[in-house]
Amino acid sequence: MNQELAGSITELVVGVALAYSLLLSIGLTGYIGYKPHRASFKANNYELVIVSKANEKVQRSLIESIKYHVSRFGHVTLVVDEGAPLLNTLRYFKGVKLIVVPSNYRRDLMGKGRALNYFVEHFVSPDKWYVFIDDDNLILDDSFLYEIPYYEANGFVAGNGILLPRPGKSKMAYAMDWIRYIDDLTLYRFFTGLLGKPLIGLHGELLIVKGAVLKEIGFNNRSLTEDFRFAIELVKRKYKTWQSNTRISIKSPNSIRDLMIQRGRWFKGLISDIKYSPTPMKLIVGFRSFAWVLNSIISIMFFPVLIYLGLVWYILPGSLYYFASYTYGVIRSKEPYLFFLIPLFGFIEASSRIYGLIEVSDFIVIDKN
Repeated sequence: MNQELAGSITELVVGVALAYSLLLSIGLTGYIGYKPHRASFKANNYELVIVSKANEKVQRSLIESIKYHVSRFGHVTLVVDEGAPLLNTLRYFKGVKLIVVPSNYRRDLMGKGRALNYFVEHFVSPDKWYVFIDDDNLILDDSFLYEIPYYEANGFVAGNGILLPRPGKSKMAYAMDWIRYIDDLTLYRFFTGLLGKPLIGLHGELLIVKGAVLKEIGFNNRSLTEDFRFAIELVKRKYKTWQSNTRISIKSPNSIRDLMIQRGRWFKGLISDIKYSPTPMKLIVGFRSFAWVLNSIISIMFFPVLIYLGLVWYILPGSLYYFASYTYGVIRSKEPYLFFLIPLFGFIEASSRIYGLIEVSDFIVIDKN
């Protein structure tokens, strides 16, 4: 190996290593330093909202979510498109306020964002709080209802829950999905919670927003990732956010292919929308996204070269974070053989980002049954 190439690899590895050391420090600070506040009483000025394509791909998950939340909270608002395959079935559920988005409404918008914007324009009240969940979500506790009064009184306008995967049909996808839980307890906790600024975005699952801010911002922009675009607008307006203590159960993809489609759409949407964000958000999101991909590729593809150059120690901080996260996922999956496939997990995640940039051009609903 010539000296110039070795020098370039060294600079790249050291740069990525420093990036991950900083991210790990930030994440650890969030984990240790943040604890959400709560009032002594529950909010009653809230509305629980499910937005769904309401087709065969989500039928079982959607019906489970509706029945669960009506039983637990007494009511739920369901927003679906006109002509949705399950529309007639959904009309007869008790405790459900059904809102149908007309087929001729804002065809310039797409996917979930289009339905959300219709709901905001026609049904949102400025003085209420709206709690948005996906059609596979299950809210596991009511901490967020005690938090809303406290944060409303202190000028906060939006919050997010902590994602907790539950198994789909693929044990591998389920194990990989636990990285989202670990990220929530570290990086998202730091930015959304401790800093009060969603500089790496927000989840669409358990997205808690004050009605007045929904009316102000809306979901007027065509986007593959409407939650990320909404976070951009919050940051631009310097609104404050919190991370709720509430866990929200999410259904893991039923196959690795579905996981790659899901991750690919997120990454394509993020890359498409990041140009609208303030400079600090551009730097943090871009830094995190590409450093993650580079760390995965370098760790997997160039491991022998790193040994030869004596650079293995530099990639350890970032590699250990993801190795520990995936190991936790394997433990939760109760499938020990997946431990030997952990090196493949990072490759799949990195590949899904490349897949998203090349193949994804529309909002895709994966199978959640």
